[in-house]
Amino acid sequence: MRSNPVKHALASGKTVIGSEISRIRSTDIPRLFAAGGFDFVFIDTEHSPLGFETVSDLVAMARATGIVPIVRVTQAEYPLVARTLDVGAQGIIIPRVNTAAEVREIVSWMKFPPFGVRGFADTFAQTEGTRVTAQEFVEAGNSENLCVIQIERREAVENVEEMLAVPGVDVACMGCMDLSVDLGVPGELDHPAMVESMNRVLAAAHKHNVAVGIISGRFDIVSRWMQAGMRFVSFGTETMLLQEVCTATVNRLRAVSQ
Repeated sequence: MRSNPVKHALASGKTVIGSEISRIRSTDIPRLFAAGGFDFVFIDTEHSPLGFETVSDLVAMARATGIVPIVRVTQAEYPLVARTLDVGAQGIIIPRVNTAAEVREIVSWMKFPPFGVRGFADTFAQTEGTRVTAQEFVEAGNSENLCVIQIERREAVENVEEMLAVPGVDVACMGCMDLSVDLGVPGELDHPAMVESMNRVLAAAHKHNVAVGIISGRFDIVSRWMQAGMRFVSFGTETMLLQEVCTATVNRLRAVSQ
């Protein structure tokens, strides 16, 4: 069974960096991300048109190229979480998590008994053809998968101390834009209310030994919060990165012709 280097890096206090696939349905993207040095690929199904078969293919290519596939499901539902793990995802991101009760349920979906309720299916996508006993498979599933909950509402910030006290959470990931909207300051990521909320999550996470993450395409915001202690970093999307390279290349070439 494959280990999860992202989970182990976070547990040892290191920073991990990835980017998001939200649009381009090509298995070349995980290959490019791996070649570029990213630690993980964040495959989004919440705000994207990606279908499940595409997700399965992207996950398989990510694993084949040595980059950790982490999938954001559309919502907190057991079938979505279990099925995504069964196709080989090594981490699950759950959006809009607001209470400790929700966290306990999410953790239970990701773990086999006696720690959870996940159904047993030692699929080829997970074993990759290696021979493992049922006990080995269960132990690996319970120890290697990354559980990421997103903090996107005022309610979640208010409950974060209790939420992060639940065993089994690896990352509390800030949903900056949604949180800013819920706080009444849409897009004002430097607003005092946002800064206070982010610091509150950082403090609770430090207390409970949980990593804090950020998903953003703004370098100023990401770098600021990395310096403050956020260690799970998803920067931009495949389309944003491609467009930026195209724009920079065109600008350089046009400068030559002037």
